[in-house]
Amino acid sequence: MIRRKEKREEIVPKAYAADEWVSPLAMLSDMDRIFEDFRSEWETTFMVPRSFTSEAVRQPLIDLTDAGKEYVVKAEMPGISKEGLDISVTEDGLEISGESSTDEKQGDEEKGYIRRERHYSRFYRALPLPEKVLAAKVEAVLKDGVLTVKLPKANIPEKKTRKVPIK
Repeated sequence: MIRRKEKREEIVPKAYAADEWVSPLAMLSDMDRIFEDFRSEWETTFMVPRSFTSEAVRQPLIDLTDAGKEYVVKAEMPGISKEGLDISVTEDGLEISGESSTDEKQGDEEKGYIRRERHYSRFYRALPLPEKVLAAKVEAVLKDGVLTVKLPKANIPEKKTRKVPIK
């Protein structure tokens, strides 16, 4: 129920009821934001157990830079081993996926845990590339929780300089 302070107060904000036309997509994105705020507030207030929520696939944060002859992708992979990673590359895209889990063989009581939430996670990220790359020459290094993938460009544009005569 929407409560109004005064009867003259509008239920629909004036931005949507104004004489100007407002895009339905703008209204939908506002609704998405409102529902997302409500959901996150609900989960933090009532501490919904992870088994009750859908298991979301995490997306690692990625930086993509153009280093001239190659693209360099850096992705955050804290606590992930090389064995838990899967990197696939095509001429025009990169996919990074993987899983991490803790050792479940020892009981929580033996290790002194009071609460344990980080026992399994999975992630996936697909990244389209602006230009074609040489998939056979791609190199990847995992160091200190950061995955660095170097993707050599297939067609490196030649930078020719030419003197322009002044008339």
